[in-house]
Amino acid sequence: MIHARRYHPTNFKFFTWLMRYTYGLWLRRAYRIVAINAELFKELKPPFILVGNHTTLLDPFIANAFVPFPIHWVASDGNMRSPIMRFLLIKLVGSIPKSKAIPDIETVNWIVDIIRRKHGVVGMYPEGQSTWTGTPFPAFYSSAKLLRLLRVPVVLAKTQGGYLTKPRWSHVRRPSKVEIAFSVLFTPEQLRTTPIADIDAALNNALAYDDTEWCKREAIRFESARGAESLELALYICPKCGAKASLHSNGNRFACDRCDFSVEYGADGSFALPPGSADPVFLPPFSSEPFLESIAHWDKLQSAFMQAELAEWLRAARWDPIFSDENIQLKKGKRIDSMKTMLRGRIDLFIDRLEFRDAHKPGGATGPLIFPLDTVEAEGVLKWNFFEFYQGMNVYRVVFGDPKASGRKYADAIGLLHELSHSHLPGR
Repeated sequence: MIHARRYHPTNFKFFTWLMRYTYGLWLRRAYRIVAINAELFKELKPPFILVGNHTTLLDPFIANAFVPFPIHWVASDGNMRSPIMRFLLIKLVGSIPKSKAIPDIETVNWIVDIIRRKHGVVGMYPEGQSTWTGTPFPAFYSSAKLLRLLRVPVVLAKTQGGYLTKPRWSHVRRPSKVEIAFSVLFTPEQLRTTPIADIDAALNNALAYDDTEWCKREAIRFESARGAESLELALYICPKCGAKASLHSNGNRFACDRCDFSVEYGADGSFALPPGSADPVFLPPFSSEPFLESIAHWDKLQSAFMQAELAEWLRAARWDPIFSDENIQLKKGKRIDSMKTMLRGRIDLFIDRLEFRDAHKPGGATGPLIFPLDTVEAEGVLKWNFFEFYQGMNVYRVVFGDPKASGRKYADAIGLLHELSHSHLPGR
């Protein structure tokens, strides 16, 4: 637990001004960002809450480039585990740490203090993480409760094009056009009289977007010679042979190394089969829907495929690994404290456990380090491919030696296994 004496959100107006007119100006030009209704802030003054759809890891910086007040962003504590980032995010930016997917009364207390006592601005992304597909995650219901509690104006920062210009899975910028539109989503009076369920519904409706559909509708293209590179961080099921973690990217080509499946990633976020190729036969459910239309379509069917696959593995009591990766580091920590490396070696995911083997202790007397899945909580991905999970109050991070190794595949599979069999597994 991080006590109040150890952390005080401090956000300096000078630093906000400096960032806005240095990095902010560069960002606006490099990513061709257009702001709509930014004059809203000439009339609206703090305190207020800023909420946005989380299209890219750059979203807070994009909003900061146009909002003329210091913003205390609610951010994953995973971003604050190095001394440099702790100083930058805590001392200069005044970020409010939040443990991913875990309710934290301390976080709420800091938010209330900034709004009610300091009359500041708090920024938050109710989805809790940036999108993998250019479409939103559901907002946490606790966000609606918090807005109702605070009863200050809620400003919506709605971004279009952020995902396709810098997808979460990509390290490559493909500038074309980004729009960020500001509007008042809720007034204090509306929050005072609206039921929490209705606030939640309105919030999810306001955050809804589809970057690929917007791109096609606006006839915008996000050109890049390396458009597909690192896409295997998000998509990891071959729709033709069903192999897991067999897809690899190079330039705009995305192909399976187990079969002859290959597609080209397009500048509008869709896919195309190579010219002259015969119509391939795809596995269910890929065979029933046009998954090549967008990453979002492919991802939906990937999830359905994995759910059916894992249900069969549970039914048949298969005990071989679902996913495996070599050359990983397993780190352990708590909240924003620095993490320590526990071992370097291999990770295996089974239907009932995560297993880690130390490469420096082959066949050692201690055996593998095992985490039963019924003790694993809040599994997720930090940044591009750090796979993180909690066991009790401890957080564990898997760092992959291969930058194109997907941490998402582990988080997705564990989430589905929790849904399918959180009670009993078949006997071994």
